[in-house]
Amino acid sequence: MAEKILVVDDDVDTLRLVGLMLQRQGYQIVVASNGAQAISMAPNENPDLIILDVMMPDMDGYEVTRRLRALAVTQNTPIIMFTAKSQVDDKVTGFEAGVDDYLTKPTQPRELIAHVKAILARVNKSRPPAPEPIKREPGYLIGVLAAKGGMGCSTLATNLAVSLRMRTKNSVVLAELRPGEGTIGLDLGYLQPEGLTRLLRKKPSEITVESVEAELFLHKSDIRLLPASFNPGDARLTSPEKIEALCHSLALTANIIVLDLGPAITSVTEKVLPLCNELVVPIESTSQVLTRSDLLICDLAERGFGEGRVNAVLYNRSRSELNMSLVGVQQVFKHPIAVVFTPAPEVIYQAARANIPLVSQQPDHLTSQQFFKLADLVARHITTRQ
Repeated sequence: MAEKILVVDDDVDTLRLVGLMLQRQGYQIVVASNGAQAISMAPNENPDLIILDVMMPDMDGYEVTRRLRALAVTQNTPIIMFTAKSQVDDKVTGFEAGVDDYLTKPTQPRELIAHVKAILARVNKSRPPAPEPIKREPGYLIGVLAAKGGMGCSTLATNLAVSLRMRTKNSVVLAELRPGEGTIGLDLGYLQPEGLTRLLRKKPSEITVESVEAELFLHKSDIRLLPASFNPGDARLTSPEKIEALCHSLALTANIIVLDLGPAITSVTEKVLPLCNELVVPIESTSQVLTRSDLLICDLAERGFGEGRVNAVLYNRSRSELNMSLVGVQQVFKHPIAVVFTPAPEVIYQAARANIPLVSQQPDHLTSQQFFKLADLVARHITTRQ
């Protein structure tokens, strides 16, 4: 079978010329006109070699390389960076990003072909026999769901995900299933979180494990992220069927998957809840929120999320005279409370400004310890399930 080469360049003429040249040498050619398309295509096409431009409008070749190296399916795929950037610093950046070879434009066709043949010959010589397909086991899905908006679901989900990674050493994915309402990306310093948007533009059948993994990216806390776009117009992409397909695929990407479900039980939540192993429900110490949270807990119990599958946490985010005491809360809210968070608005704000989860920035802080307590509780449930 002919070896497959993925050519990535935003210049149509380059794609045409390079593709034709390599086809004449007997290679199978697939093309992508930008970085995002290349990252989406690579897991499905599984090319033997990638030829990659640097200067592209949406994402430069260095970032594309780093993302491809973060994916299991392409972490060892040889990459030739083929670009007009010829400075030593450009080449060093390319090799540091993970490319195998660096070739500058313009070049003679025979030189490009010689580099391609040399790389593929080296890979084929060292390539071990293909392993047996790995059977993926679904991970443990944890939904974070509140009775109303503005209760810190995203901050809670982020710190819980990082805490679980630190405590269990298992692989963790954090997904924000709220297109057009994203805050996790902004809180962690990602100004263009478009992965969820790209996935929701696909048909449900096209939202595969491979396409989802192509959109996940590794945070320095060692969890992988799928943050939602904060462009309000992207909310129109919300589709219960697509979110359901996404969750089925997400379940196969990590040992633990934390889902930010946002407020209330919506048509989307209806599809996701049956897939969740456990829920975390933040409550606040005001009578209005406690009343609504009580109704939510009762609704969840009717759906099978009784004691042991739902963790109500008293998530005090601000110091206020309107807040009830814990005794007062328990008089109104008749359900068990797993963890009580003390108000720490200043440190939460500082962590958000630094684009670092609180449990990473100040692991010894009292509020961080409360996140770890919640993570330990969930971890025990995961161990019991196993």
